Amino acid sequence: VLSVDASQAELSMALTWYNVMMDSKKSVKYVSAYLKENKINKVVPPSVPMQTASAVARLLSRGFVDKRLTDYMESWILRLEDKPVAPKTTAVVVSIQERMAEKMNEYVTGLDNAFEDFLESNYKMKFNTEKYLADSEVKASYIQGLVAWASSVRNEYVLSKTVPLMKEGYSTYTTPQKNKVIKFFDVMIDSLEKYRVAVAPKRKKKALTASKVVGKVKYAKVFPELKLKSVNPEKLVGATEVWLYNTTTRALSYYTSMSGMSVSGTTLKDFDFAEQRKLRKPEDQLPMMEKSRKGKWVSKYNEVVKTKGSTPSGRLNSVTVILKVF
Repeated sequence: VLSVDASQAELSMALTWYNVMMDSKKSVKYVSAYLKENKINKVVPPSVPMQTASAVARLLSRGFVDKRLTDYMESWILRLEDKPVAPKTTAVVVSIQERMAEKMNEYVTGLDNAFEDFLESNYKMKFNTEKYLADSEVKASYIQGLVAWASSVRNEYVLSKTVPLMKEGYSTYTTPQKNKVIKFFDVMIDSLEKYRVAVAPKRKKKALTASKVVGKVKYAKVFPELKLKSVNPEKLVGATEVWLYNTTTRALSYYTSMSGMSVSGTTLKDFDFAEQRKLRKPEDQLPMMEKSRKGKWVSKYNEVVKTKGSTPSGRLNSVTVILKVF
């Protein structure tokens, strides 16, 4: 009960009383009643805190009209959202948005209950946010709303340390207690973000066709001088053995892979071993190589090519003949 010309101290006592006596259900009840009485067609989003607002709304609804309170409510109402217009239909249709709103309210209630338990435990209770989310099978799409709610409650306690009207509403809390509440929500918000990353749907990388993979490969389709014709470069993808001939340097190179090779740009990748040697007489040596069966190319290579070997880069260019692919 407040007098018409209540002092700042009396107003502070009233807000403190509501802060102690009012739970989240009563908070919602007082705000809803105030909005209905004043024909304000708005809803409170999760990101807008209403603990102080519900106490102010209750005081105004009971006839205590004070400019300090009316100014606060006017600025608070500006943060609310328009109430969605229900579609005219004879059948009851629950939209996806409504179902999501119900779920969101369920999850917020769960986190709010955890916060109430934390306060009742004298700020000692440890709450595993990620376990709660996993047990409740919360999808990643709800996390942004939960972060907004947790941040709004946290910020109220931050503001209550400096803003006069907020300070009065939270006067039952000492500064160390407020700091513990802020830390509680810092941990909760951090856990929410970690959970979002953990459960966010992973985008599957679209598998490229062999023709797309080798689309940038440059090679010599034919080399008339030695009657050579390149193998289709698409066969390079997944190959276990590849033979290349450089028509300019006369270098014959081969690559082997246990798991299969790939191509990146114009370069052969994922090979386990590679070697190249210069051919002294390619017109004689290459036909001997081409007559070899699968599995015999390496032994024939060592037999007919006696020059010193080196390690090739795997890069193909316009003078490279794709001689053989297994």
